[in-house]
Amino acid sequence: MSSALSQICLAVVVFAPFAGCNSEGYGLAPISGVVTLDGNPVPGALVNFQPTAKDGTNPGPGSTGRCDEAGRYVLKTIRDEPGAVVGTHRVRIYSYSPESPVSQDDDAGLPKEQFPDRYNYGSKLTFDVESTGTETADFRLTVED
Repeated sequence: MSSALSQICLAVVVFAPFAGCNSEGYGLAPISGVVTLDGNPVPGALVNFQPTAKDGTNPGPGSTGRCDEAGRYVLKTIRDEPGAVVGTHRVRIYSYSPESPVSQDDDAGLPKEQFPDRYNYGSKLTFDVESTGTETADFRLTVED
């Protein structure tokens, strides 16, 4: 192998991790933030970012993060890669999961979802992930409209 080709290969190996892309071709950026409901954190809440498709192409995998006691979350893809795909995402936030605290039981004895449907099943929340990422992807949500 020629010296120039060896240097190019070495440069690709060294700098590829910093390019923000993976072998699938989508860019990732580090995303974290805080979620509150009526000014209070909801420990254990699940934050889901799902990239929206453009022109019928697969935009890449979704990302999720679980809120800690202070409502802080950090996203990872379903492939356990840190961050979220660069681009526009639909955001859904749920309190109900086996690890989440129960706010109130319903008639069937199941935990009640604390976040209104407009933040999860019927969510219109969006977030634009920039290539530089952010630590302030915060969602200050309310029960009332």
